[in-house]
Amino acid sequence: MIRCQNCGTDNLDGSEFCDECGVKLSTQVAPTVVIDATQISPPPRPNPPQPVHRGSEPTIPTPAYRPEPPAPPPPPPSTPMPPPPQRERVAPPAFTQPSPVPKPATPAPPPPPRPAPSPATVANIPREPSSERTGPFGQGGAKPTEVMRIPVAQEQQQQQSFQVPQVRAKLIITRGGTIGKEFVLTEAESLIGRWDPDNGIFPEVDLDQDDPEAKVSRRHARILMQDGRFVLEDLGSTNGTFVNRGRRLVPGNRQPLNNGDEIIVGKTFLKFFVEG
Repeated sequence: MIRCQNCGTDNLDGSEFCDECGVKLSTQVAPTVVIDATQISPPPRPNPPQPVHRGSEPTIPTPAYRPEPPAPPPPPPSTPMPPPPQRERVAPPAFTQPSPVPKPATPAPPPPPRPAPSPATVANIPREPSSERTGPFGQGGAKPTEVMRIPVAQEQQQQQSFQVPQVRAKLIITRGGTIGKEFVLTEAESLIGRWDPDNGIFPEVDLDQDDPEAKVSRRHARILMQDGRFVLEDLGSTNGTFVNRGRRLVPGNRQPLNNGDEIIVGKTFLKFFVEG
């Protein structure tokens, strides 16, 4: 038996706590006392057990209540990412031969003015009365004149005879390209430029091989006969036309040429000579 040291209650061996007061019992067992039989006296009358006051029982401290931390919220359901949009494979267009771009038509140069026919020629041309009348010229009314009509074949023959210049001229390269190269002007109109068969440009003064930097335009300028003398006209060139190193010629304006004048087209210098 194990006696409680607090209340004196005997408890069964092996008990850890007192059945009466609840105090933890000591594990040590009291030593057994050998009593001589001769001295055995009647056991004393046990005292009645004293009432145990519950208030005297030691209170076991109750641990402070600690609320459990709230469980973390469940992770949001993962939304599956939509697959990236796949580009539709478009079949490459079938190769087609590009249609040729039509080249702009080269404007025909205006025909040179025709000189008035000689009196002898006019006398041989038959005249027809016409209802067309020319208006008055200057102040006061002038007598209406009849319009002279010339047959087509005879007119073309006269035009060809007028276009052939009686005075010949030539151009000589003095700077740039082949120095000393000559171009004889035998037509009533001579084009200065660069050879371009694709566009139908065939200049009488072809500077294609004498202009490595391509400063001369395809249709740069032209020399023609006007009222019995040679004149120079710029045709809207890129780098301009100059006479005797003066100001740049205005496209469309005709500059009279004299024997020995210097003509500059692009970076090519030409000398103009008139042959009697």
